[in-house]
Amino acid sequence: MKQRIYDFLYALGLDVKLVRSENTRWLQNRNLRAVLDIGANTGQFAQRIHELLPNAQIFSFEPISECYNELVRNTASIGVKTYPFALGDSNESVAINVSRHSPSSSLLEMADLHHQTFAGTEYDHQETIQVKRLDDVAATLSLPEPFMAKIDVQGFEDRVIRGGGETLRRADLIVIETSFRELYKGQVLFDGIYSQLKELGFVFAGNWTQAKSPADGSILYAESVFVKP
Repeated sequence: MKQRIYDFLYALGLDVKLVRSENTRWLQNRNLRAVLDIGANTGQFAQRIHELLPNAQIFSFEPISECYNELVRNTASIGVKTYPFALGDSNESVAINVSRHSPSSSLLEMADLHHQTFAGTEYDHQETIQVKRLDDVAATLSLPEPFMAKIDVQGFEDRVIRGGGETLRRADLIVIETSFRELYKGQVLFDGIYSQLKELGFVFAGNWTQAKSPADGSILYAESVFVKP
């Protein structure tokens, strides 16, 4: 049964790795007191990281109204602090492209490779959202240290870093979605994200998970881990 589920997910481009508790000591041993969950969607990561770090305060950011409402419901029992806006490199109101598969929603236009690889992720409509700079927001959070940041914003990662460099520089650990091929038009790929985070004092420590193309098995994107040495 597990193999059939794995094969089904792989056909969708997802290379799933089961994370056992004994394999997350590298994370748990960092004694993190807080998590910035940037691009929270409906709370999937918040729930996942709460199981691993039950004593850490979680700050979740999600701009799409329907996803935000579900995020609030899904995380109410674990005390997550939620914020109904996106993070970027400016303070503004903009239109976000909302996908039929909400985790694929983005402020960027979807690239042809994304359409070809992931069926059912076409944009359905647009919604006006607020974007704020993390460095402006952080002063209001009373963010305890040490903390980690998770950034999964569908091609907008470099803007989050530019608008939050001083805050992210203080992080102990960053888990960030990095792409190796263009899934959103104009997005910065792995090398660019690596350069940005290296300038903030981080080193690349590997990929937590990664997704492969069902067409040829090449790696399309990953949850990349960057740590302070």
